[in-house]
Amino acid sequence: MASDLLNLGAQSVLTAQRQLNTTGHNISNANTEGYSRQSVIQGTNTPRQFGGQTYGMGVHVENVRRSWDQFAVKELNMATTQVNYRNENLTNLDMMSGMLSSMSSKKVPESLNDWFDAVKTLADTPNDIGARKVVLDKANLISQSMNDFHDTVREQRDNVNKKLEVSVERVNQIGIEIRDIHRLMMRSPGPHNDLMDKHESLIKELSEYTKVTVTPRRNAEGFNVHIGNGHTLVSGTEASQLKMIDGFPDTHQHRLAIVEGKGIKPITSDDIGGRLESMFETRDKEIPYVLDELGRLSIAFSEKVNELQGQGLDLNGQVGQNLFADVNTLAFAKARVVAPVNSSADVAVFIDDTSQLKGGEYSLKFDGAHYHVTNSDGVTQSFSGPSMQLDGIRVEIGNPPAVGEKLLLRPTRDGAANMKMTTNDPKAIAAQSFEASTTFAQGDAKFKVSSVGSLKEFEVVVSPTRTEFAVTDKSGNVLLSPTPYPPTGPVTVLGTTFELSDGAMANDKFTANLNPAEGDNGNLRKMLNIQTDKWMNDGDSTVIDIYHNLNTDVGLKASTATRLQEVAELEHENAQSRVASISGVNLDEEAANMMKFQQAYMASSRVMQAANETFDTILQLR
Repeated sequence: MASDLLNLGAQSVLTAQRQLNTTGHNISNANTEGYSRQSVIQGTNTPRQFGGQTYGMGVHVENVRRSWDQFAVKELNMATTQVNYRNENLTNLDMMSGMLSSMSSKKVPESLNDWFDAVKTLADTPNDIGARKVVLDKANLISQSMNDFHDTVREQRDNVNKKLEVSVERVNQIGIEIRDIHRLMMRSPGPHNDLMDKHESLIKELSEYTKVTVTPRRNAEGFNVHIGNGHTLVSGTEASQLKMIDGFPDTHQHRLAIVEGKGIKPITSDDIGGRLESMFETRDKEIPYVLDELGRLSIAFSEKVNELQGQGLDLNGQVGQNLFADVNTLAFAKARVVAPVNSSADVAVFIDDTSQLKGGEYSLKFDGAHYHVTNSDGVTQSFSGPSMQLDGIRVEIGNPPAVGEKLLLRPTRDGAANMKMTTNDPKAIAAQSFEASTTFAQGDAKFKVSSVGSLKEFEVVVSPTRTEFAVTDKSGNVLLSPTPYPPTGPVTVLGTTFELSDGAMANDKFTANLNPAEGDNGNLRKMLNIQTDKWMNDGDSTVIDIYHNLNTDVGLKASTATRLQEVAELEHENAQSRVASISGVNLDEEAANMMKFQQAYMASSRVMQAANETFDTILQLR
């Protein structure tokens, strides 16, 4: 009996000692991030039978349990993914809003308004060379402001790409660390309480970058860790790697992929979640939106000024030439198309109507018979011919893409970067309008004089049937007998060449006066109207409104992102509180446990002492 009593006391001492050790472990790690409180689960030993009676045999340690709730942890990981997505999104939008509010961006509307002020001054003295130089200088400042701001936004895109590379590298490191923990678990007997804490800490960090799903494997072979929409990053003791690969068809727009064995599988960034998804959204949606709007403003302004230049006479009495680079040069038109490497497609995008022009990106596919163009809103239009017109642009196809091949059309993406001055001659400004006051045009046909010959004053009259047109001089004498309308190309009469497009109404009349008139500022007055006329966005906005609307849109997005971030932060704090209430260490509780287990240890020691005294008494009976 003394032996049984000694064993009972010894086991009780060992149990109390393990409880004290575990309590001390909890106290030591009270401030360790990710630590889950542990507790000793004790059980009653199997009783014995003596003389028909059952006698208890003490206590033993069944398990060291980790305080943990998988639903609370899963909720925390989801909240962590969401709050990091919102934080990153708010950071990026604040950065873009700050750029649009910075001194460099403010130069854009300031330079435009300064140019209009200079044109207004020149309109008072059209022949003043000094005033003309000021107009050119202000125009050059507009071009430089657009170029500089485009470069600033593009640099932010490069910065986001670098952040993506760093984030992908960290995700890969986390995957390897999780794999190593799985291997260590399989080499050592469980329970793996501290290892599981480390495992969950890594999962939580991983959930900052992407959505994470953890599923246990069979036969205690670790876990499977899935990211995004089910892509396996870690499978038991093996880890995959993420990689940034060339985009398609835009090789410079790198996309995410996962390396599985010897294969590489692209991952759609739309469902990846966390910081990664926010960075992809910033790079692929928000930054292109800013670039597109800046480009649309640049194209619309420079094209309108060039158009008006072509409607007037310069100081040398010649038809005005472009002040800015022509937006429809073949080089610019082809640069608006992004094709896959080694593609044989020959496609160009020309700007036909800036009032209808939209930003964004279009995708073009050819099925062998029809061309399908899908805009950024997902709306698809189909065309059968090699020439397509939509949203103010004209797509000309010289050599079609291969069947199924995808091309990207970006009409305005580089518009701000391509804005350049084409002259530094102050005499080149076309102050005088050659369009006479007797012009009567109800249609939308465009009339433009290309070069001046001996014919200085004339009228172009469209017939009542809109099938013919004729040219007469100021006295009504016919210089060009009725000719089929619209003309197939430029028309030359007595050395003067003009162009007349389709769209005229019956009896429309276009009158030109190409005689130089000192002090005439008719064309300058038309240029001043660019500032106030609402000819953009289907007649809803002025050209400067494009910039202000852009600034407002980004500001509203940042404001909305702030509210969403606050909600996500609150949900994350609540999830953290729920996990802490289950897994957190309460020092007051642990101190009480320490005293309780210490007393149990001392009492168990007394049992052992009683067993020893009993054994000594038995020996003395001899």
